[in-house]
Amino acid sequence: MGTFFEDLSKKISETAETVTNKAGEAVEVQKIRNQIRVLERGNESAYIALGEIIYRHYKEGEVVDSEAIGICEAMQNREESIEKYEQQISKVKGDVKCSHCGKSVAKEVSFCPYCGEKVPDAADTAEKKVFDAADTAEKKASDAADAVSEKVSETGEKIKENLKD
Repeated sequence: MGTFFEDLSKKISETAETVTNKAGEAVEVQKIRNQIRVLERGNESAYIALGEIIYRHYKEGEVVDSEAIGICEAMQNREESIEKYEQQISKVKGDVKCSHCGKSVAKEVSFCPYCGEKVPDAADTAEKKVFDAADTAEKKASDAADAVSEKVSETGEKIKENLKD
């Protein structure tokens, strides 16, 4: 009877820990999404201001000038920040990037909901990374061995020349 309660207690603890982790993840994602919304609202205001400037110049028969450039640069900076925040959300959630369309996809799905491409699971991705790292290490080792061999040959030639003299 004691084992049953120990197992039950262990299972409840594991479930509570899982729920806590998911809640923490949800809070972190929501904070980042709030930051994205603030940036998007800033862009909406900039779009309005940019439109007013361009329209005013248009009405006056003028060409768009540096006034619009400053607003466009601020908008571009916010868009870059939004992209970084979206990458943070994907990282917090453990999402993967679709190799076909580049969009963030939940780690639990088998096919990209945007383009239908098969999404490799974490084991496939980890295995690929290991093979890529091994290939890179092999190439670096080969390059280093070639460099050492060349140095040894050069040094041998110098020694032969010195002995002749």
